[in-house]
Amino acid sequence: MLGATRVAPRASSLSAMAAELLAGGPADPVTLMRAVCRTERLQPEAAARMADVLLGSRAEFVQLDDDRWALVREGRAVLHGDAPGATGHAAAPGEAPSLAPAPAPEEPLLRASAFAVVDVETTGSQPGLHDRVTEIAIVPVDHGTVGEPWSQLVQPGRAIPPMITALTGISDAMVAHAPTFGEIADDVRGRLDGRIFTAHNAPFDHRFVEAELARSQGLRLDGGALCTVRLTRRLVPALSRRSLDRVCAYFGVRIDGRHRAGGDALATAQVLVRLLGIAEERGVLTWPALVRTLSASARRSPRGRSALPTSASEDSSA
Repeated sequence: MLGATRVAPRASSLSAMAAELLAGGPADPVTLMRAVCRTERLQPEAAARMADVLLGSRAEFVQLDDDRWALVREGRAVLHGDAPGATGHAAAPGEAPSLAPAPAPEEPLLRASAFAVVDVETTGSQPGLHDRVTEIAIVPVDHGTVGEPWSQLVQPGRAIPPMITALTGISDAMVAHAPTFGEIADDVRGRLDGRIFTAHNAPFDHRFVEAELARSQGLRLDGGALCTVRLTRRLVPALSRRSLDRVCAYFGVRIDGRHRAGGDALATAQVLVRLLGIAEERGVLTWPALVRTLSASARRSPRGRSALPTSASEDSSA
């Protein structure tokens, strides 16, 4: 068969390409990953996710405060050619966003809110076109307790690119006899209904799940959505790198099965519980209060980005 002897690129070779590109100075995830992957069709949320997977656990790379990636040499970020004043400096450990007072007591407590922590692996970055889900995991979090994880390989109906197999370990052979998304759509809906859709880089996962549900059942996701990357940015400003590896290391969370949906979703759920605890310690006791607080924080920020979109589909930033 044509192409049967083709060798998938290794993640290490991709990271070497990233190091070469970043030797001249920092780059945003879209610019960096489009160059590394040699494609112009990589969307922002997908680029952010791929950069996180490829670089997040490697000591020779650092993510700056403005979300660009930089090369690390002799313990310092390589900023040659960068704009004046831009550095990889993180806020001091004592620094924290100014949080709003606790809201009205009639609102349900944050800890009582039901969350569905989701992670998907996919064939690429275009959920509305030809790319599809290859694996999905959903972990419930209720009353601050992580529930039983659920995960499922998915037959995407198209070939998985070698680069994706190199990053995730999921091959065409692994999904050959897996159910299609349409066959598990009812199960997915049941696990999401009535819960706040939560993920690390939530816009990516939300768009793929919504696209698959629209394709198979003509439905859209509704309800709240929460991105733990942005929640970390607001609640733990001293943490300059917010890859899942770095956030888990900060909170002492172990990741079993990194870059697979089940392992990443379970780790993200454990991170979520710790972040909710920090929010409560600062007087943010309900979900609506968290939305209001982080929206206000985003308005005060010169970057003007919301950590908590009402719907992840409203947020295209990474």
